[in-house]
Amino acid sequence: MLRYRHNVTGPRYSVSIAVPAPVVAKGGRASQSNTYTAPILLEIERHLRRTGMSDRRFGMEAIGDPALIHDLRRGRDPSSKTAARIRAFMQREA
Repeated sequence: MLRYRHNVTGPRYSVSIAVPAPVVAKGGRASQSNTYTAPILLEIERHLRRTGMSDRRFGMEAIGDPALIHDLRRGRDPSSKTAARIRAFMQREA
């Protein structure tokens, strides 16, 4: 037969548990350092200055992602397939 403790008013002990810092997931591949700039971003910035197109519109028309330029500026490194689609779009628009 199991016995249960009925006295629940006894002393309570506080236990502090160390919680690790949350891991922030990034989209795409993470950059190698804080100063890394994807080479495609330099080409895109030049294209945006030349055409006067907004960065959100460029991302939407090029690959269907309005946050593309924002992500690239924050360190996203696009795949070679994505970079090829972006370059093809810039050639069509030029």
